[in-house]
Amino acid sequence: MKHAPRLAVAVVMLAVVYALAAVVVLGVAVALVLAVNAGGAWSVLAGIFVVVLLAALGVALFSRRRRRKKGEAASVRITTEEQPLFWVEIYRVAEGLEIDPPDELMLFPDAEVSVSQGRTWMGLRPGVRRMHLGLPLLAGMTERELRAVIASESCRRWGPTSLARVVYRGREMIGRVADRVGEKSIVGRIVGRFGRTYLAVSAPITRDHELEADRLSADISGNNATAAALREYAVLSKAWAAFVDGYAGPAAAAGRRPEALFAGFTSFLQDPDRRAQLAESADETGSQEPSAFASQASMEDRLAAIESLPEDDIHDRSGPALGLMRNPDKLIRQVEECMFRESGSVPATWEDILPEAGEAEAHKDAMHLQRLGREGGLGPTLSVAALLELLSLGLVDEMVRPMLPAGASEQAERKLAGRLVTGFLATAAIESGTASYRFSWATPRQLVDEHGAPDDLPLLVDAALADVGQVPALELWLQAHRVSHELVVGTDAVQAVRRSQPGVPKEAADEEHRDTASEAVSEDADEDAGPSMIPGGRTASVQ
Repeated sequence: MKHAPRLAVAVVMLAVVYALAAVVVLGVAVALVLAVNAGGAWSVLAGIFVVVLLAALGVALFSRRRRRKKGEAASVRITTEEQPLFWVEIYRVAEGLEIDPPDELMLFPDAEVSVSQGRTWMGLRPGVRRMHLGLPLLAGMTERELRAVIASESCRRWGPTSLARVVYRGREMIGRVADRVGEKSIVGRIVGRFGRTYLAVSAPITRDHELEADRLSADISGNNATAAALREYAVLSKAWAAFVDGYAGPAAAAGRRPEALFAGFTSFLQDPDRRAQLAESADETGSQEPSAFASQASMEDRLAAIESLPEDDIHDRSGPALGLMRNPDKLIRQVEECMFRESGSVPATWEDILPEAGEAEAHKDAMHLQRLGREGGLGPTLSVAALLELLSLGLVDEMVRPMLPAGASEQAERKLAGRLVTGFLATAAIESGTASYRFSWATPRQLVDEHGAPDDLPLLVDAALADVGQVPALELWLQAHRVSHELVVGTDAVQAVRRSQPGVPKEAADEEHRDTASEAVSEDADEDAGPSMIPGGRTASVQ
C-alpha cells in the first residue's frame, strides 16, 4: 500500500489523541468517586465540580444550538417538493459515489460548498447530513460543473470508508483544535507542535485522498467539466469576496440594501476587465486558504491529475446551474432577504448606493487617519498641510502601523497608508465640491472630478508614498481641485468646509457638524458594526 508507514503513524497519532481524551475523562471520574467516598469537604468540592461541569456543558450545548440556528436563519432550505429537479442532480451524485444523499440542502449567500454530519447521543449515533451550497455558484457554473464540485466535496467527507478518509478527518479535527487554543499557552504550544507533526506525516495521504475525490468526480461529471469547475470555483470565490468587500459590504455599512444584489453580482462577473483580474488572481500562488491545515493539493496538482486521466470524450453541453431551480427569481429574493433580514436597511439601486457608500468609506478612512494623528500627538485635528508634511518626511507608513497586527509586512503598511491617505484627500475634495464617486463595476470606488472624468488620486498617493519626490505632484492635484491646505478633519472639519461653501447658513453648518462629529465618535467606538454579508465561521472546502 502506498504511504503505508505514514498511514500507520497517522492512525497511531489519532489513537493517542482519543486515548488521552479517554484517560482524562476516566481520571476525572475516578477522582470524583474518591472525593465523594472520602466525605467531608472533599465530597462538597466534588459536588461543586460536578455542578460547574454540568453548567459548562449546558452552556456549550446551548451556544452550539444557537450558532446552528443562526446559521440556518442566514440560509434558505431547499426541499424536494420545492426543487425536485435540483434534488435529482443531488441524488445522481450520491448514486454515482455510492453514498447516502444529504438529508438537508441549505442555500447560503456565499461562494462555498461543504457537507457536514451532526452527531446525537453524545456522538454515538449519526445525525442529520447537511449540504451547504452557495447561491453565487449557481449563477456562475453549468450543471455539470456544479455536479463536479458537489461530487468532489461529498467524496472527501462522505466517500467510501477508508483509513485515508479517517486521517483526512483527523487533520480537520486537529486543525480546529489548534486554531481555537492558539499557541500562547503551554497547552497551545503542545497542541501546535503535535498538529504540525501530524500534518507533516499525513500530508501525502490527505493529498492523495483529495486527488482521488477529484478522480471520482471526473468519472461522474467528465474530465473537462471537472477541470473547468475547479477553475471556475476559484474565480467565483475570489469574485464573491471582492464583490462583498467592494460593493455589498459598503452598501450595508451605509444602511442601503441593493434592490438586485445577485443581478449586480452577475453584472460584476461579466465586466471584461474585472473577469480578467479575477482569473489572474485565482491563478496566483498563495491564493489558496492560508491555514496550514487547508487543502494539501494545489490547484496545479489537481488540474494536472485530471489531465492525466484517460480521455472520456465527454463534453459539457449543459445549461446554467441556476436553470435547475424552479422559479429562480423567487429563490434569489429569499436568499437576499436572509442577508439583510436584521439590518433595517433601505432598498436602493446600485447607481444610488455606490456614490454614497464611496463617500462614507472615504470619510471613515479620513477619520481613522485623523485619529492616528491625534494619538500620535498631532492635535485633535489633522489638516491637509500637516498630511503633506508627513508625506514629505516619509512618516505615514509608520503612522498607520498601530492599526496593523504585530509583524505586519511593509507591503501591508503601504497598502493601508495608501487607502487612508486617499480617503482623507478624497473627502477633502468632495467637501470642496470638486470631486465625487461614481458607480462602476470596474472599480468599487471610482473617484471622478467635477467634470466627470476619472481621477488619478490613488496613483498619485501611491507614488508619493513610494517616493517623497512625488509629493509636489499631489500638491498640484490639490490646487487643481481647489482644496485649501488649511482644511482640517476632526472636530471642526465639516463645520469649516460647510461654512466655506456659498449659500450654506451658519446654523445649518453648526447642526450638521454636531451630527457628523457624533457619528465619527461612534465609528471609532465600533467600526465593525453592520450586517454580516457572509455567515461567520465558514471556510470554503473545495478549491
